Amino acid sequence: VLTGVTTRYGRTLDRALSWPFMVIGGGVALTAAAIVLFLSLKREFVPPEDRGFFFTFVVAPEGATVQYTDDYMTQLEAIVERTEGVKSSFAIIGFGGPPSSGFLGTILDDWNDRKRSAQDIIGEVQPQYFGVPGVFAFAINPPAFGGFGAPVQFVVQNRDFEALVRGMDTLVARAGAIPGLLNVDTDLRVTKPELVVTLDRDRAEDLGVPARDIATTLQTLLGGRDVSRFTSENKLYDVILRLDPGERSTPSDISGLHVRGRNGTLVPLDAVTRIEERIGPRQLNHHNRVRSFTLSASMAPGFTLGQALDSLNAVAAQVLPAGSTVALAGESREFSESGSALYFAFALALIFVFMVLAAQFESLLHPFTVLLAVPLAVTGALAALWLTRSTLNVYSQIAMILLIGLVTKNSILLVTYANDLRARGHDALTAMREAGRIRLRPILMTSVSAIFGALPIALGLGAGAGSRRPLGYAIIGGLAVSTLLTIYLVPAVFVVFERMRERRRAAPAPAPTVTPDRPIMGDYRPGAVRETVSLEAK
Repeated sequence: VLTGVTTRYGRTLDRALSWPFMVIGGGVALTAAAIVLFLSLKREFVPPEDRGFFFTFVVAPEGATVQYTDDYMTQLEAIVERTEGVKSSFAIIGFGGPPSSGFLGTILDDWNDRKRSAQDIIGEVQPQYFGVPGVFAFAINPPAFGGFGAPVQFVVQNRDFEALVRGMDTLVARAGAIPGLLNVDTDLRVTKPELVVTLDRDRAEDLGVPARDIATTLQTLLGGRDVSRFTSENKLYDVILRLDPGERSTPSDISGLHVRGRNGTLVPLDAVTRIEERIGPRQLNHHNRVRSFTLSASMAPGFTLGQALDSLNAVAAQVLPAGSTVALAGESREFSESGSALYFAFALALIFVFMVLAAQFESLLHPFTVLLAVPLAVTGALAALWLTRSTLNVYSQIAMILLIGLVTKNSILLVTYANDLRARGHDALTAMREAGRIRLRPILMTSVSAIFGALPIALGLGAGAGSRRPLGYAIIGGLAVSTLLTIYLVPAVFVVFERMRERRRAAPAPAPTVTPDRPIMGDYRPGAVRETVSLEAK
């Protein structure tokens, strides 16, 4: 088979070398196609991966008690437990926050024991979560590189807190209307109920009530204060002084509290204080020491992180007030930083390979001929990603860096052998024809073996292999396209460059010129000149 392929290749190579500029034009067209494919592909950090579990975050109204949150967490647990493919679950109340927040972890059956992926199970339970009134619950598939947060984390900063709140309300409303963004939420909530107790200092002074006693009474009876400890059965217990929950559940209960004034008389607190009910922020978040909020969201299947961030940037430029700045956090920041870092690594790899080839060939021209295989490989990789509906991510970008070393060896095999024949006196066309005939077999054998080596990665067999499929797609596509086209493009460019070099060497040297110079020393004849010959070195 290889003998027949070699014979056929020799005939087609003769035709390609007859019109080398047409072959080069085809290579330029493929490079332009690579740019179009690059701009049309979707971008993300890493593909979603089935890790055998998923998380559910629960948000209850501000000020909710532990009992309130626990009642609704029980309903959510019941939904998860009756879902097919779920092995077990656990719940945490107040996870990383107040009692109004909850966390539900769901562990799935082994990969071999279930037919549905984690994303399919999330798609089943999420609509049922929306049917539970009283709390906001959303399930997310954990990122492939760890972490607990949502993949989309968009940070907005503004030194004016009022402007920050206005911008948050508008941005959340517009972000919820973006197709593909799910469970839009922020970490800044100005809905926490609070009681503002204002001290009437003149009245308190007349009644002889110190302000410190008022603050201590409120702290002890409403918030609680540790007053002692005791040990029982080798266990240490804290003694906390506080009113019963039924006696401190409403703002009017403060009127029943008393403090001791002058001469030991009891003074009701409402006589020296004014109570006002307000709402305020649960906490003030800062990013780089500037007040901020973080908009978080998950994505629908088929909607990538790059699309989400581009949409949010466009909306933020329209609705955010003056003085606002945006930043990224979590997986979104890693996605933004990894893209520029991998592009830099790709350029650095090209420069390093060029330097090695320049030292090997002792020429600055032939490395360009060898590196012509790289644009063809990138075109094939992008085309494979487009055909398989994959994305540009960390794995596919690493595959393109890997292709630099895999595909340049084809060009090196051709150019090295052709240079050896040129050193023996063969012309460029004959040398490249012979190099193509001799080197085709090792080129095909090494390329086919590399393609079959990447085939298991592209098929994505086994648990957790789905995220690595773009790596295999890019390697197979790049190797296939580069192997098929390099064996024609590189010989054509080699012949063109060698012919240009031969014409330059064969160009006749300019004739010697005689230029007048100042008189020769000692020759004082009028008009005497000295003849000087300018020789141009080759």
